[in-house]
Amino acid sequence: MEERISQSQVYAEVYAVLSALGGEYIRKIPQNVLNVIADQRDKQLEKKINEEIPLEEQNLSQAAIAMLASLKLDYWCETEQEKQELRSLLHLNDEKQSGAPLSLDSKKAWIAMLKNKANR
Repeated sequence: MEERISQSQVYAEVYAVLSALGGEYIRKIPQNVLNVIADQRDKQLEKKINEEIPLEEQNLSQAAIAMLASLKLDYWCETEQEKQELRSLLHLNDEKQSGAPLSLDSKKAWIAMLKNKANR
């Protein structure tokens, strides 16, 4: 089971991944959402992303992975088919990990929370 981490740590991990991905991905996310991630992140946590190592091997928290999956679904998927494939993958992951923190409900809760903070 994963150690519980703070919301600001999750934002720091997501911020690090976004920084590594670069402008092509960042530009697709609304500015108010980016502002929440940047402003609410733990600025003392310097998470480094090694671009030569696959993302799944970067030791990211499940909460950060969930938030990134939500960002992909909401902003980076370019077609409805791509969105449906991702939803199916997330659903399969939920079934495999029944009860694990990386559930579809957790992903939805994280992105809803992110959007709520962005709209304040």
